[in-house]
Amino acid sequence: MRLEREAKLKLLGLFLFAAAMGYMESAVVVYLRALYYPAGFHIITQESLKAVPLKILLIEAGREFATIVMLTSLSMLAERKNILRRIAYFLFAFSIWDIFYYVWLRILIGWPETLFTNDVLFLIPRPWLAPVLVPIIISISLIVISLILLSAQKGINSFKELLKMWRYWVYFLVAVWVIVSGLILWQHRLFYLWSNVLTGLLIIFFTVFLALSKKE
Repeated sequence: MRLEREAKLKLLGLFLFAAAMGYMESAVVVYLRALYYPAGFHIITQESLKAVPLKILLIEAGREFATIVMLTSLSMLAERKNILRRIAYFLFAFSIWDIFYYVWLRILIGWPETLFTNDVLFLIPRPWLAPVLVPIIISISLIVISLILLSAQKGINSFKELLKMWRYWVYFLVAVWVIVSGLILWQHRLFYLWSNVLTGLLIIFFTVFLALSKKE
């Protein structure tokens, strides 16, 4: 994978922004845990979230949505024409943010104890629970995909061109649903969780390969 100098500089800027954003996210979580889990944060099931008032959970869900909006806006500023590159920059920033969220938590409060410690990944549309290792693997995979997209000599410069690739978006959405359903419904069935996550990632990699190998 060979990247242009401009792309490397943009990735450096995105890396710094996302790492700093991960610190801000982890700082908020430190405050919330001190308020609602003074004896220690141990998420086993969705019932473990009952210590947090519904209003606070809704505010947290709004904060998570705002985070996605911020990362989307950042990717639009990083790339104004090529939609494929814009998606790549979003995936890269999202993944760095997610990884550094755990890095900062580990530095600040010594959590997670291990990569197999359970965490609440998202609250939209309902809590996603999984061992910390799961989002780390997903994030690393998305970073690889983002670099593949950036190094590819392919561009999508209009919404019309984007619609022509509708079948690949269907594949991608199916993969996302497979992963998310695993995170929401696994209920400590590790085989169900890992089979869904790995299957979803394989579908995404296969979809990217098909899309980039498609002739103009």
